[in-house]
Amino acid sequence: MNTTKFSVVVPLFNKAKSVCQTLKSISQQRFLAAEIIIVDDGSTDGSAEKVLALHLPQVRLVKQKNLGVSAARNYGVSLAKYEHIAFIDADDQWSPFFLLEMSKLIERFPGHEFFASNYQKVGKHGIFIDPNLAIGHIPPQGCVLNNYFSIAGHGDLPFMASSTVITRRLFKQVGGFPLGETMGEDQALFSQIAIRASIVYSPLVLLKYHIDSENRACDRHLPNDLLPFAKRLVDWVENKSTDARLNKAILTYCAAHTCQLVKLNLAAGNLVIAKQLLKYPCCKFKPFHHFGFYVWLIVKLISSPRAYFTQLKE
Repeated sequence: MNTTKFSVVVPLFNKAKSVCQTLKSISQQRFLAAEIIIVDDGSTDGSAEKVLALHLPQVRLVKQKNLGVSAARNYGVSLAKYEHIAFIDADDQWSPFFLLEMSKLIERFPGHEFFASNYQKVGKHGIFIDPNLAIGHIPPQGCVLNNYFSIAGHGDLPFMASSTVITRRLFKQVGGFPLGETMGEDQALFSQIAIRASIVYSPLVLLKYHIDSENRACDRHLPNDLLPFAKRLVDWVENKSTDARLNKAILTYCAAHTCQLVKLNLAAGNLVIAKQLLKYPCCKFKPFHHFGFYVWLIVKLISSPRAYFTQLKE
């Protein structure tokens, strides 16, 4: 008999339109959560009231002033009674079998402390989008991933925060989610785990990850520099790591992140920012992308020189 007990942590900030669906997906699990901790991060749209109106068992709603998703998750973990912590954001939904599969992974792979599953994106009008995963064949019973950076550096992330389970011990060891970082906090945690521990992975699609929901940080902010998680990884490679193979995979991962930022800024017409991003040495680990974006930049500069020089003066 599987005796694993899960504490589910749900950060909540202005998700009145979606939080009920999220909680429904938790309450309908075939393997029930032992507790559900919802951290209301200063919502102003009635999200907390919607949670209370559901009268769900095992739910504990706590409130804090608006400190961000990392602080909300960290606070939730600090309140958790059980060793295995499952995260889900208040605009995502689990398959009814998510916690059941996580419990099976914990049994199949004893001694491991981080578990994750595949997912499917949900876009506008409810259209489902499969992630572009450079992962190869994974047996249905799951496996240990030893190449997180290589996978993430050549495609989409193999999992999202809402499709992960971590032990409290490992969460504390890696320092939890970084505070004060409005974007990239998930990748910050994942990268620190990938450096320090193994990742047990299920290829089953057990999460609906919404990219169409309200109040998403990536829709409110367009980064004009590498996110802190990538800067820390580059610094770690340059000053601490002695594993040449791992270093190459990490720098390729950082290059993919940088090229994505270049793409977004070029599309938005931020030519000066795109040019500065392309100067990062790690970009050379994605040579075709690096070359292609330089060509795109040159075309933009030729067609819009006035815009470029105006941005230089700002």
